[in-house]
Amino acid sequence: MSDFFSSSVVKQSMKELGELQEELATQIFLIPFFSKEEKRAHLDLMKVFLEKQKNLFFRMSLSDDPEALETKNKILESAKMLGLKEGQGINEFFELLETTITRLDEQINKG
Repeated sequence: MSDFFSSSVVKQSMKELGELQEELATQIFLIPFFSKEEKRAHLDLMKVFLEKQKNLFFRMSLSDDPEALETKNKILESAKMLGLKEGQGINEFFELLETTITRLDEQINKG
């Protein structure tokens, strides 16, 4: 394991992301049956997950650890499958995701 990923801060961050991802994934098929409050709670969880992803990505960007840089590049490649456009910065992509979450929240309020 590289120095970056052996850091207790990074280990904790990875653990939290894994737990959040698991919780979000278990809820995905239940969302149509959620109340407005449950849908908002799910969106809040998505916001926390996104913020933790941004923080970890930022840490990787500051690192010169080869494994961290390789993981960062894999994340960028995966983000392309989620809509990251060629030449688009990751921060812009994260902002787009935040905007999408905000729009979903607005739709909950209207519904």
